[in-house]
Amino acid sequence: MKKLLALSLALVFIFQGVLSAAAFDDKSLTQEEWNALYAELRDENTLPMLCVGADETQLNICWHAAKDKAVPKVMLAKDEAMTDATVFEGETTPAENEEQLVCRVTMTGIEEKTTYYYKWYSENGWSEAYKYESKSFDSYKMLVVGDIQIGGQSTDNPEEQSRIGYVWQNVLDEALTKNPDISFLLSPGDNTSTGKAADEWQTLLMPEYTRSLPLALAIGNHDKKGFTYDYYTHMPNEFFGRYFEGLDRDFWFRYGDVLYLVFDATSGSAADHRAMAKEAVEANPDAKWRIGVMHQALYAPGVAMLEPETNILLNAVFQPIYEMYDLDIVFTGHTHMQGRSNFISDGLVVGKAESGRTYTDPNGIVYVNVNACCDQGTLGEELGYLWPYTAYSFIEGDVTTYSTVEFTDSTLTLKTFRGDNSELLDSLTIEKTKDFNDGTLRVGIRSFFYKIIELLGLAYMRIDAIVVEMRGGHF
Repeated sequence: MKKLLALSLALVFIFQGVLSAAAFDDKSLTQEEWNALYAELRDENTLPMLCVGADETQLNICWHAAKDKAVPKVMLAKDEAMTDATVFEGETTPAENEEQLVCRVTMTGIEEKTTYYYKWYSENGWSEAYKYESKSFDSYKMLVVGDIQIGGQSTDNPEEQSRIGYVWQNVLDEALTKNPDISFLLSPGDNTSTGKAADEWQTLLMPEYTRSLPLALAIGNHDKKGFTYDYYTHMPNEFFGRYFEGLDRDFWFRYGDVLYLVFDATSGSAADHRAMAKEAVEANPDAKWRIGVMHQALYAPGVAMLEPETNILLNAVFQPIYEMYDLDIVFTGHTHMQGRSNFISDGLVVGKAESGRTYTDPNGIVYVNVNACCDQGTLGEELGYLWPYTAYSFIEGDVTTYSTVEFTDSTLTLKTFRGDNSELLDSLTIEKTKDFNDGTLRVGIRSFFYKIIELLGLAYMRIDAIVVEMRGGHF
């Protein structure tokens, strides 16, 4: 019995050690601690952003520094003492102001299930060492949080900005504590409120969790109100297209067997969006899963169905691309309401997607609309269950949520939780036993007819530019 007890205790300690090795360090903050941190850092803009790389073996990072002190270098090692560290050099580009430059560096050679420490060269020399723990590359979990919208709907409102910042801090704390195996975070856009203020990005990066959690941030209409997204992010494989203008860009990246296509849905340039998807898919023919990301809410619950710009114009631009390249799931935001569709193909429901069920090789695409981290509910929640495409709808618009997607060799499991206590709200598993079809003929036929949409998209861009000018910016 003593031997059995000793063995059991040893196994418990080993198991706890494995869990702690994979877990994020506790970076929780009380309200008072957050207030002090916000007061200390709000007037700066030099916190770094850790971003996803082109694939799982890379990490991107960017930060602001004074012109005379900007050195785009990052040091990476496997111990906190930075023994035998590798130094990566990047480039500097102009900032949104005359006093600073933007430093961007890509770290390569990341190995799976490995603890790293990194430092960046700040205005005051090398920063302190921050820990990054890579997870499994084949089977992994990623986090989805939308409409972080630091600042809420406000302009120059530090109280509201701090409030939303603390909500963001707490959602990260809850999600990463309950899901210590998260590899990176994906956002469908509206990361900031005005798109113009540096302090919005500074607040977005105040939670120290972001020093260990790579971000993949789509562009939303609020980000498009200004140009700061261009100066505070370092997304991989950015695609600027032939007709994109100003801040417009898409990007894509690969992590394990999953290809992520991230679209700037504030641009109606159908030709550029299709060209990006084509480039990404052709560069990754062996990817097992294809995930789409855009801001505006195709097939969201609630009043989003009644929004003509999204459900007529943007639907015409994006849905054919998703069908053409056989996507599995598309993540959206914008409406501040959590919901999920049934399986949809060419605008029609082709199969049920009931919560808690597993579906093998289903036909159609699931559209997931994520709630707002800035916890601002929208009108029309009562309409959530009225649309035939809606499989699940969460009508408490003032409650934050987060979603995880876990990939194994053959399955994709989507789960949505409350952001305050991680109560499971919705789940769905897709099992895939077949590879993607070649689809050459299907893509060719769809591409031929899509030429009409590309022409209409250019006309839409011209009209939208006039409307944006009249509005004084994107809504």
